[in-house]
Amino acid sequence: MQSGTCGKNLRWELNGDTLIISGTGEMENYQCGIRSRTAPAPWFDLSGSTKKIIVNDGVTTIGNSAFYNFTKVTDVKIPNSLTKIGDGAFFYCWSLKEIQLSDSVLKIGNRAFGSCWALMYVTIPNSVVHIDDWAFSSCESLKSATIPANVLKVGESVFATCLSLKEIHYPAGRGFEKNLSQGNNAKLIPYNVAPPVNKPTPQPVKPTTQTVDATKFYPVQPTKQQPKFYPVQSTTKTVAEKLTWSFAGKTLTVGGVRVIENFPYAQIPWLKHLHDIQRIIIGNGVEKISPHAFDDCTRLEILELPASVKTIGDMAFSVSFCGSINGIKNVFWCLEDGVLVLKKNPDVSPAADFSTGSISWVFAEKNIRSIKIEDGVKPTGKFFEWMVQRFNGKEISFGE
Repeated sequence: MQSGTCGKNLRWELNGDTLIISGTGEMENYQCGIRSRTAPAPWFDLSGSTKKIIVNDGVTTIGNSAFYNFTKVTDVKIPNSLTKIGDGAFFYCWSLKEIQLSDSVLKIGNRAFGSCWALMYVTIPNSVVHIDDWAFSSCESLKSATIPANVLKVGESVFATCLSLKEIHYPAGRGFEKNLSQGNNAKLIPYNVAPPVNKPTPQPVKPTTQTVDATKFYPVQPTKQQPKFYPVQSTTKTVAEKLTWSFAGKTLTVGGVRVIENFPYAQIPWLKHLHDIQRIIIGNGVEKISPHAFDDCTRLEILELPASVKTIGDMAFSVSFCGSINGIKNVFWCLEDGVLVLKKNPDVSPAADFSTGSISWVFAEKNIRSIKIEDGVKPTGKFFEWMVQRFNGKEISFGE
């Protein structure tokens, strides 16, 4: 029997043709993709022999690309403890015809069920508040879908190239129409009270391909409203006693602690505002922002940092990327104790072009004392122009 670990407190094992995930807490994120097979899940080589996946109670997230390309899986069991389904978690699960999501799920990630060509029936529970871009794209057998009343954000092209999709029921007054209609001919049916979801009749499936659009950003609307601050409830006692936050006029203000942690998705204090945030203000006294702490703030455009911030973890913000080739984000930056570091995105192929294309770290200039460029990253003219104008005389190192 093959087995191993897939999270701090999670284990996996293959029992016959069944892959079983057990334990408590979050699953690791993995890095498979359409164009690469970099750092896949530890069970990736079992994808051709696995027909059933059981995620036991206690598991809180399914990681990015966790079951990517499991083309023979027909049965998936989701626990009541699950809060998040990661990006591409079931991408290319061609044989999966039906899945029942539990009432604990809050987020369905980018392309989570993309290219599940046989998927005919999926229930999106009322607990879901966020459905990301392309989440059900190329589900060619899907005939109807219902967006539950509690959803706050529907990403772009959620049902793109769903060729059999006839109708989409959605809550009225949320502005979802554009994203729901992209790439399909389904009839959009608004509702005030959610209609029942009917299980469609199975239909033959044909493969298709898709192209993913780059992320769009929106301008920030200024506000004069004075925010109020609230204490945060968290599993980390020291953070819960000190962290303060407020949200007003598309602006999130966070402070009161030396370290801003990366909260589990279900415990993000500003969760219901997550996809309205266009500006983040970090309060004085904050010294470190943990990796991925704000990476779900996909509309972020402006960031204000105090001089006290010395460390910004990998991909802490959606604006951490500074290189993109053909829509693929290939280079990101972080701050390591005052050192600006440009790094290759491990999600893309090692043969990719790791050229920078922007200087998205400019708001952190006062926090930078030196620069390091990881081996393989190729700075463009914009980088050198910025460096000469702003940081002439600062230490720069290339590679190891």
